[in-house]
Amino acid sequence: MKTDIIHVKEGEMKIVPILWFGGADRTLKTRVLLDKRGSSAKVLCLFFAKSGTLTLETEVVHDAPDTFSRTLIKGVLDGTARADYEGRVVIKKGSKRADADLNEHAILLSPQARANAIPRLEVLENEVKAGHGATVGKIGEEELFYLATRGLPKDEAKRLIVQGFLESFAAGFPPKEAEEIRAQLARV
Repeated sequence: MKTDIIHVKEGEMKIVPILWFGGADRTLKTRVLLDKRGSSAKVLCLFFAKSGTLTLETEVVHDAPDTFSRTLIKGVLDGTARADYEGRVVIKKGSKRADADLNEHAILLSPQARANAIPRLEVLENEVKAGHGATVGKIGEEELFYLATRGLPKDEAKRLIVQGFLESFAAGFPPKEAEEIRAQLARV
């Protein structure tokens, strides 16, 4: 599998969008190099699937001072869909004042759906900010109960929760990808 390597120029902010809507299995590897002072990147991945497997690896390498990165992976899996994510942020020696964050959040709608997340930080410099996290869970019974008390059937309540979870994230994508996300969510 080929790795997409993205170089970010000095002072540039680059958005790296990744979308997967299931069906066919897909393996993606993305590496972002922040090796110029003041370079920044946002790696954004959204997935929504009822079948298929997404295998995703991201790596963001901070190799210059004053760099910034955010990696955010969000998705919803139903049916037999599966998502396996491994993310890594490396802050190399000499990358003072680097600021990095890596997060993955997934909602499972069926007992057969699976999501695995391995977020990793490798920090070799002082005077940096770095964080990571991951959550995988199902829609809470309290949320469904609250919407049921407002007269919404369970299926409609789930649909609204899924749309809210993903729609708010879509705003951070470039216009073309945001439009594709909204079109997919309209079919939920």
